[in-house]
Amino acid sequence: MAKKKPAKGKKPAKPTKPKGKSKEPSKPKKLSKGQARAILEAAKVGAKGVKPKRERISHLALSRRTTKADSARPKPAKSTRPAADPARDAQAPMQLMQMVMGFMVSKAVSAAAKLGIPDELANGPRYYVALASAVGADQKALHRLMRALTSVGVFSEVAPGTYALTPVSNLLRSDVPGSLRAMAVMVTTPSHWLPWGRLEETLRKGISVAEDVFGKPLWDYFKDNHEEAAWFNGAMTSFSGLTASVVAETYDFQGVQKIVDIGGGHGFFLSTLLRKAAGAEGMLYDLPQVIQTMPRLDDDVAKRITADSGDFFRAVPEGGDLYTLKHIIHDWADDQCRQILTNIRNAMVEGGRVLIVNAVLPPQSSPDAGFLMDMNMLAMTPGGCERTEKQFKDLCAASGLKVSRIIPTPSPISIVEAVKA
Repeated sequence: MAKKKPAKGKKPAKPTKPKGKSKEPSKPKKLSKGQARAILEAAKVGAKGVKPKRERISHLALSRRTTKADSARPKPAKSTRPAADPARDAQAPMQLMQMVMGFMVSKAVSAAAKLGIPDELANGPRYYVALASAVGADQKALHRLMRALTSVGVFSEVAPGTYALTPVSNLLRSDVPGSLRAMAVMVTTPSHWLPWGRLEETLRKGISVAEDVFGKPLWDYFKDNHEEAAWFNGAMTSFSGLTASVVAETYDFQGVQKIVDIGGGHGFFLSTLLRKAAGAEGMLYDLPQVIQTMPRLDDDVAKRITADSGDFFRAVPEGGDLYTLKHIIHDWADDQCRQILTNIRNAMVEGGRVLIVNAVLPPQSSPDAGFLMDMNMLAMTPGGCERTEKQFKDLCAASGLKVSRIIPTPSPISIVEAVKA
């Protein structure tokens, strides 16, 4: 196709330019050494709050001139200090306050248990006025107690001023399996409250001041204070409820003929084991005042239990093929423990075993209830403590025994099994 020629007398139209001034992008201007130095100095001064002098300079040119200077500067050393955790720091004051005020919760729970408040709520929620009348307490004071314990989850407020049990307070009833009522009361009776109140003195001396507080050994104090002794024995029974079934389910009792429970209290632990050890006989051994106050066991296994009293530092019943020590060894110093274990070794039949049911502390501090129990032994006993695996092995070796195995359980305690060395 032929190209169209422009009409005569007319020149081709020139392309139109947009209105307004327009400049083509200029090439980056090269800086002189003086300009670059001035910019760096201005940047330094500007960091101190003085506004640097403005320069007509492209960003590209500035970056070219300053990169070399920046690379020559020494870089600040990395901090070895761990970065602060704002969330954790923000919670620390409240967390510490909860710890510091923990004794208030313990005493409030203990008072509620001793007054029998959980028992009164067993049939359903009650208004605080009626509840106060039922337990013989001042209305306003009881209301304040219930509010405080509700705030920490012990009770629940189902309507204004009307309170009900929770799974926690249900365990403070006196008539439920696994009740911890006696334990809750016992920990704030004078037998524990007073020695713990002088913990600083114990820490300075390195040994419990309980005997100084009472003017006699703790066990003699219980002998002379029947009500506190009853709470203590009840607490030990309830504590057994936490561990007895676990031990019964964890340990193999096949072939056991006679279980001798040393320091067995009122027989709850032994009864639980005998249900698992079908056909085995049981002997309960404790101090005379403990055996004398033992309630009658109306269970079928009661027919297989005999009771004897005495001092396990002098001797223990003979002829057992399985001896159990639940929370006994931690009450005493090493010398006394060696005496107990040696007596057991000499009394048990050939091929017999010893089960030490206790916390076994990990070698290093970690979230473990055993460490607080260890502090309780420090505050309450003249030399008692919780022990590590190595300490148990050393203790048994010095008593003519050897640790054959340590069996962990789902509870805070483990089973340390020992046989004749």
